[in-house]
Amino acid sequence: MPLIRQMDERLANMIAAGEVVDRPASIVKELVENSIDAHATSITVEVFDMGMSQIKVTDNGVGMDQEDAHLAFHRHATSKIKDEFDLSHIQTLGFRGEALAAIASVSKVTLKTRQEDHDGCLVYVEGGHFIKDGLATLNRGTIVEVNDLFYNTPARFKYIKSDLTEKAMIIDIFDRLALAHPEIRFQLYMDQKLVKETYGNHNFFSLIDQIYGPRMTKGMITFKETVQKMTIEGYLLSPSIARSRKKDISIFVNGRFIKNYALVQAVVDGYHSYMMVGKYPIALIHITIDPSLLDVNVHPQKYEVKFVNEMILAYHIEGYVKKALMMEKHEIPQGLETIKKNEPQESYTPLSMSFENILLEEGHLVNDIPLKRLPELLYVGTFAGTYLLFQNEEGLFLVDQHAAAERVRYEHYTKALAHPKFATKMMFISHPLAITSEDQSILILHEEELKRFGFEFDSHHELSAIPTWLNENEIEIALESIVTMLQEKNTIDLAQLRDSLAKDVSCKGAIKANKALSILEINHLMAELSSCDNPYHCPHGRPTIVRLTNYDIERMFKRVV
Repeated sequence: MPLIRQMDERLANMIAAGEVVDRPASIVKELVENSIDAHATSITVEVFDMGMSQIKVTDNGVGMDQEDAHLAFHRHATSKIKDEFDLSHIQTLGFRGEALAAIASVSKVTLKTRQEDHDGCLVYVEGGHFIKDGLATLNRGTIVEVNDLFYNTPARFKYIKSDLTEKAMIIDIFDRLALAHPEIRFQLYMDQKLVKETYGNHNFFSLIDQIYGPRMTKGMITFKETVQKMTIEGYLLSPSIARSRKKDISIFVNGRFIKNYALVQAVVDGYHSYMMVGKYPIALIHITIDPSLLDVNVHPQKYEVKFVNEMILAYHIEGYVKKALMMEKHEIPQGLETIKKNEPQESYTPLSMSFENILLEEGHLVNDIPLKRLPELLYVGTFAGTYLLFQNEEGLFLVDQHAAAERVRYEHYTKALAHPKFATKMMFISHPLAITSEDQSILILHEEELKRFGFEFDSHHELSAIPTWLNENEIEIALESIVTMLQEKNTIDLAQLRDSLAKDVSCKGAIKANKALSILEINHLMAELSSCDNPYHCPHGRPTIVRLTNYDIERMFKRVV
């Protein structure tokens, strides 16, 4: 008797359901993607009992006739692809023809659909078995009701999380789909309560406010760049809006939300030094790319895609994010948050529209006046030996002199280390190194490599030349950073060296707190800070300057209410 036998279609569908339909949020994703592929301009999602009792998706797409409505429940039945060429040029969200069959195998599904100028029809499938069909009354489009999820596979219930967790996952999926398609109006109801709604007006500013909350787009920066066969469009929320996780960095490829560590990390790296360590931004990156340059057929839920050259794409994204952040003025962080909580909400103009559009040429205005990212400030004094106090018509500004000096020196060293070969300056007397013998042996082992960066040693292994950009009183700090890298990687990674060395030298050599500065030193520091690419944060993401508005101060003294 043969041991191998072919599974029946219902069992195969139930196995497929384990890959495609693992929780209610997965059903929302698959059904909404079908609606998007059907060219719907309005999609409504209704969820009852966190999706276990019923999930209902209504759209105004092209609809189906009676024959297609039946075929839609068959495994591998799809209108999206026909041959191998279509498989390598996929431009729809769905294409496998598995989702509806898998969903129907573990639930009770009612499908109502109608095409323009045709009668509506109904198909009812229970546990993968066809039960009945008939006519239905509805407008053009499709309504899919999924009832009693996992009623025939009770073992799945132990993998369902709490009500709060499952609802949060549904909302997260809904948000990603809405953010991927600003041209579609979306509505999400949970237990008959409207939870989220977008307008489908192509406006990303209003869309992001609807998804993340009002006023979130204040300070948002946008960019759109084209490189070869790709267009990369970014919507970067202000660095002042920080998250403790990377989950709010969304990557979309040809209208499909994907999960990709390298591309998400590229966005994080682009925000580098604009945010505190351990904090992450809210950002949307929309990539439009020739379908032949990627493969979406690598994951049952279609979250993962393969790019022809992923690292080049990540390189471009990081560069565009850095460029966009650097080219904009940013709002100076405002203190006294407890007071501001009671401030009346006021209308606003997105930051990218509130400043005059200025053409830049190599970091300068077209009239050759350097771009100043800080307002004109009048020095009024010093507080606690650490904070420089300034004022203008907007209010009182506090500058952390140590953080400001760190930023100035960080940018100096970052630019100085931008190229792998440096001019050297000879030491009048060789400089003996105040380092351990172990560290010295590491430097000697990599002597030729260090020479590329401007460090030269004499026959006694003392420094005889250093890079022109390095101050003599910072030699040990620089070498300590280099030794650490050599110990960890056994080579000098230029990109990492630029960052770590610039941070170490700028931090340890910067003006310290409680150090009295002359008015000349203060003016020089502020002039250099104002000309920095990012004068708002130190290299570790802490603010260099904060503002107390006149309104804040007058409220403290009860002059206004």
